[in-house]
Amino acid sequence: MAFAHIQVINTPSAHPIMPILTLTTDWGLRDHYTASFKGTLITTLPSIQIIDISHDIEKFNIMNGAFVVQNSFLKFPAGTIHYVGITGTENNENQTPYVLIRSNGHYLIGEDNGVFALILGKTEKEIRRFPWKARMERNELMHLLKESLVQLVSGIPFENFGESDTRLQESFFALPTIDRNSIRGSIIFIDSFGNAIVNITKDIFYKEQNGRKLTIYFRKSLYNVNRMSKSYEDVESGEMLAFFNQDGYLEIALNRESATKLLGLKLMDPIQIEFNDH
Repeated sequence: MAFAHIQVINTPSAHPIMPILTLTTDWGLRDHYTASFKGTLITTLPSIQIIDISHDIEKFNIMNGAFVVQNSFLKFPAGTIHYVGITGTENNENQTPYVLIRSNGHYLIGEDNGVFALILGKTEKEIRRFPWKARMERNELMHLLKESLVQLVSGIPFENFGESDTRLQESFFALPTIDRNSIRGSIIFIDSFGNAIVNITKDIFYKEQNGRKLTIYFRKSLYNVNRMSKSYEDVESGEMLAFFNQDGYLEIALNRESATKLLGLKLMDPIQIEFNDH
């Protein structure tokens, strides 16, 4: 269903604990877009709690955005609402692309362009699809979106939004391939320090390593690592290392330097771990 405009009356007894609203977009902070969006929400609902996850997502890169949200949204309290404002590189084929999703006690809202399939994978989820048309006037679309965010934060029930749906636009992260003596992965994220994060998790690594010696090879065979570190401080400044980060992913880094800049690493570059029994 579509909502008519409602006026939110902010009384202390009505909503003693207001849910947090997080924002993840590719809008950046150089322009006024992020500030205008937040300003409208705060004007409508002065008590709203807004947390910025990131506005530095690579433009139109849903995989970049999905990785950031996937590894942060569950750290927030149950009931948190997460707006993901990223438009994919392709025109969205959905006639009504905007969705609201409930999963793991959290709410996610934004354009169904594959980003939510990446964030949630096969996790159990409930989906509501808004009736907003893909090619409607931009200002009208943003007005409806902001209004729905305010309504969500104000406690309007999940079931009151849109119509029930069961499918999201599909999209998948690349998965590592495994054989007896190696794991082959790829770089799926580069952080602001120039560290490369690889789609090989700690669980997969230790299951396959089984105590064997290892060598990690990069796209340029000139560089390799033959041991796992625990943190950046395990090596001298400027030295290369590999370790499992706080999210459980393999990270390739240079202590106090940019690994991607100095080693020439790029998104989707192959990374291979070879195991040796001797």
